[in-house]
Amino acid sequence: MGCLMRTLCTLLLVLLLAGCSTALKREGQCLASLAPEFLQTRDELAQLEEAWRDSLVRRRAEPGEPTGLATTTSDPPLHSVNMPGAELTPVGSDRTERQQPAPEAGRDAYARLVEARMRHRTTVGWYEKVYARFRTRLDEEEILSQTLMVLVTSPAVVFYPLIRWNIRSVFWDGTDPDAESDPVTKYCRERLSAEASADARTREPSTDGSVIPGDGPAPGR
Repeated sequence: MGCLMRTLCTLLLVLLLAGCSTALKREGQCLASLAPEFLQTRDELAQLEEAWRDSLVRRRAEPGEPTGLATTTSDPPLHSVNMPGAELTPVGSDRTERQQPAPEAGRDAYARLVEARMRHRTTVGWYEKVYARFRTRLDEEEILSQTLMVLVTSPAVVFYPLIRWNIRSVFWDGTDPDAESDPVTKYCRERLSAEASADARTREPSTDGSVIPGDGPAPGR
């Protein structure tokens, strides 16, 4: 009976860990899918922000110019899009903007910056959500793996499912990150499914032997 229980517990552990690895893989692929789009967004916003700040510096340097624009729009409460764990590297401003009078250049640069931040808000928001979910998955799996290594040679291994449930409850605050209704899980599944379908259409040969290109972006783009 004891041998049978140990076998059943081992099988259960394999199934639990396999499920966790599947979710981690899915969210890792989702993060990798979002990364190029996010990097492009970050670079665009960095260039626009640098152009706006450069226009403020030129406005302050002009004699007799009011400082209203610099006072009212300096350091606005705009959302930062730095890559988690990376520094934002500004890009040079546009030469055409340097040829404009400082007040007009400042207003135009600020308007473009705000418009771009609004336009890319969805991309930035989903990247940060998926990044946070992926990091939490990694932390959870590390703790679960360490716990399993301690218990696997002990009769207390039979309590691992309960310990795992407690750890998950702490990490996810009692919610189920794998539920169909979970926003991040739903987003990643739909995005990866759409990309897989587009890739399949790209590889699908037509009746004359040519390749049919894919047509359609992934959800959330």
